Amino acid sequence: MNKKKRNLLLLVLATAVLGLFLWLLAGGQEPETDESGHEHSISESDHEHGNSGVLLNYSADNLKTVTFTNAIAQYTAFVDSKSGSVVFKELQNYPVNAKFMETVWYGAVQMIYQDIAADTRDSGYDPKNYGLDKPSLTVKATLKDGTSYTFKAGNRTPGYDEDVYYLTLSGDSHVYVCTLENAFFMGNSYYLSDDIFSDYDTAEDGSSKKKIKIGDITLSGSEFKGDFRMKVNTTADMSHPFYGYEYVVTSPVNWPVKVSSASMLVYDLQYLMADDVAVLKPTSRQLRNYGLASPYLTVSFKRNGKSCVMYCSRPDKEKMYVILKGHKIIYQLNVNSLSILHQLSPETLYSINAVSVSLEALSGLKLSGGGVKSDIQITRLQNENAVAETDVIYTYSVTKNGEEKKYSSYTKLIKQLNGSAIQHWNVKKPEGKPYLTITLSYFENFKRKPDTLTLYRYSDREYAVVREGYPTNTVSETWVKQLLSDAGAF
Repeated sequence: MNKKKRNLLLLVLATAVLGLFLWLLAGGQEPETDESGHEHSISESDHEHGNSGVLLNYSADNLKTVTFTNAIAQYTAFVDSKSGSVVFKELQNYPVNAKFMETVWYGAVQMIYQDIAADTRDSGYDPKNYGLDKPSLTVKATLKDGTSYTFKAGNRTPGYDEDVYYLTLSGDSHVYVCTLENAFFMGNSYYLSDDIFSDYDTAEDGSSKKKIKIGDITLSGSEFKGDFRMKVNTTADMSHPFYGYEYVVTSPVNWPVKVSSASMLVYDLQYLMADDVAVLKPTSRQLRNYGLASPYLTVSFKRNGKSCVMYCSRPDKEKMYVILKGHKIIYQLNVNSLSILHQLSPETLYSINAVSVSLEALSGLKLSGGGVKSDIQITRLQNENAVAETDVIYTYSVTKNGEEKKYSSYTKLIKQLNGSAIQHWNVKKPEGKPYLTITLSYFENFKRKPDTLTLYRYSDREYAVVREGYPTNTVSETWVKQLLSDAGAF
């Protein structure tokens, strides 16, 4: 059940209580007490004319427990002496929606009937006609003075809204027509919280943490060969080839994670909410049935500094199931509400750019091969008239083979350099002579040695990229030709 429906139920409860209060203020009939001590309001005129009245009018402060049994669950509710919240005995130590429990608590002590349908003392009365031979709901409320009362619900009442039922009250001979809160008929999936990580987002004082920080992430499973380790990228060095990336893969290869993919994954892990609770306390068979005995995907990560492991099933029919290590709840997720968690693989995560350089850090670019020999040098001068309080602004000029060139032509070349698209990963070290050598130099303040990239013919349409003697990936022949064309054009 979604949150909108649940919030609507709470609104209905509040409206019913307010209506009861206004009815009493307007001079409604005072409730009578029958032989068993139950308070309710009945009169012959009510029966004859179908008038509504008060069936239950107890104070919640005098309530000790409420036990209710429906077709799918049985719970005993009471008020926790420490927190003052309504809790269910069967769901203690699980993340729950406390307000939904309060719906039951207050719904068991205040009730108005819309009509009286029958008298159980009549000779023609048959409980089967009202579904009361096999009640759909049985509620027993015990008061602090030791007394108790029980009401039972049968079928829905024709001609009314779907939440109106036939109902009997212990010690009373009438069959009533009453509105019952939907919460009475619900099970675990309704009462358990859909906040999967609630245990990880609680501060020491018990309050909820507003800011959720995700740390290092490790992925494993069917789409990954071994552990795929993602580390938070902390470099502030613009000359670093991974500058500007949020995460960097440290295994199986050292490579940045695509910015958009990293952001989507972090978002999923920050704000992941279940669409439903599938199973509480799953058995081994249920774990197998939900694809979690041998998970399709395992996500290990830091959430607010705490280690968290989440096991995920293979997405199927727009659904996937997850369970946290050490927890006993299988949650259902709708893949349409996910950003990327349901389609994680190395291909969706690796940055597709074979080269990444910063204009602000680069002081020189040399290309040799493919019919081009370019020695491009960049000079920068501090603009004294454009110095901000915290930033230094430079004016740049560029030369190619000693000849001054337009800076805009140079930026076009760098844009092409950074626009490389990786074709294949983990290529073998190529043989033969390099087709193109690219040397990148940096301004002195970055204290970084030049980087050398060599490109080798890999196939008819691809070149293998080797960085400092280590082969990484391939790029397209189209990209290489365009880079050489831009280098020779200015």
